[in-house]
Amino acid sequence: MSFSAYPDESVRVLRQVGGQLVLAEPGGEEQPCELSPGLDELLALAGPGAQAVEATAKLASGEQLAVWVVPVQGLEAVAIVRAAGNGDSRLAAQLENLVNQIAHDVRNHAFTIGLQVEMGLRRAGQSPDLRNHLEAVLRQIESLKTYLEKLLLFGRPAVLAPLGVDPVAFVREQVQRFQFGWDPAAPPVAVSVDASGEPGTVHWDGRAVSAALTALLDNAARAGQAGVTVRVTCRPERVDVAVIDEGEGIPPDVLARLFVPMGVRRPGGAGLGLSIARKMAEAHGGVLTLETGPGGTTACLRLPREAPTG
Repeated sequence: MSFSAYPDESVRVLRQVGGQLVLAEPGGEEQPCELSPGLDELLALAGPGAQAVEATAKLASGEQLAVWVVPVQGLEAVAIVRAAGNGDSRLAAQLENLVNQIAHDVRNHAFTIGLQVEMGLRRAGQSPDLRNHLEAVLRQIESLKTYLEKLLLFGRPAVLAPLGVDPVAFVREQVQRFQFGWDPAAPPVAVSVDASGEPGTVHWDGRAVSAALTALLDNAARAGQAGVTVRVTCRPERVDVAVIDEGEGIPPDVLARLFVPMGVRRPGGAGLGLSIARKMAEAHGGVLTLETGPGGTTACLRLPREAPTG
C-alpha cells in the first residue's frame, strides 16, 4: 500500500525502542505510546498483504490517536496513517451535542405530526384517496423516526445497562433480526454465523451492541456480494465478533473518511454506522478494528466480557 493513497492524512512511524513502542513523524521527535489492539495482534491482522488495520494509539501525554497501521516492506518500522489526535475532541463533543439536540427536537415534531395524521385517518371515513395519502405520510414519518434514532445513538452519551447473556446466542439473535428486517427490494443476502471457544456469559448492554452489530452487518450486506460471515471467537477475557464480507474492499480515498461522521453516505443513509459502532465498542471498554483489501473487509468488535457500569 502506498502512503500517497492518503494525501490528506499525516504519516507517522511506529517502532520499538528497547521494548517500548514510540511514535513519530519521519525525522521528528519520538513519543512513547501504547497500542490497542497490541502491535503483534495488529500485524497478524494486517497479514502478508500489508492491509490497513485500525487501532488506537495512546501517547504518554494521555493524548489518543485514531490510526491506521500498515506494515511497510523493507522497513524495520510500521507506518501509521490517519493519525488524528483528540485535540479535536472538544469539537467532536460539540458536534455530538448539536446532533443530539437537533434529532431530539425533530423527533418531537415528528411525533406531533404523526398524531395529527392518525387523527386525520380516523376522520377520513371511506375516502380511499385521502386514506392512501395519509398512510403514505405515516410511512415517511416512520422512516424519519428510524433515521432520527441513528442520530440520537450518535449524539447521546453511551450510558450502559449491562445484562448477562450468552454471546453466541445473542449474536445469532441479532443476525436473525437483521435478516428479518432486510430491505425486500434489495438483493437477498445470506448471513452465516461461526463460533469458537467457550461462550460462557458476558455482561453487555444489548441495545448498544445490537446497534453496533447491525451497522456492521448492513455495511457488509451492501458490499455487493451474496454472503456475509459473522465469526464469534470467545476468549477467556473477551469476545471478538467479526463481520466479514467478500466484496472488493474499501478504496483508500473512502477509507480515510470512513470514520468521519457523515463523511461517507449511501443514498438514504445517515453516514453514522461505523461512528456509532466504534462509540458503542469503546463504551464497553473495547475497540472496533477494520481490515480491508481486494478480498473483502473484516470489521471486528473486540469486547471485554464485562462492560463497565456506572
